[in-house]
Amino acid sequence: MTAQPPPDDAAPGGATKHTAIGVGLNLLLLAVIGYGYWRSEAWKWTWVLVAIPIIVVTLHYAWHLMRSRSPE
Repeated sequence: MTAQPPPDDAAPGGATKHTAIGVGLNLLLLAVIGYGYWRSEAWKWTWVLVAIPIIVVTLHYAWHLMRSRSPE
């Protein structure tokens, strides 16, 4: 198996435009979860449990994206 060269849009830290798209989609998903939390009466805790791992992943992606975009 041969190694593929990085795509043209790859940033030095390995983050690409796909990382930025992932952050945006996760924020959209968190907005939908926030709406579900706001509209829910008895199941608010389930919305919180669903949101926690998505928040962690979104923060990790955003941190990775910011580090790869900053000049070193």
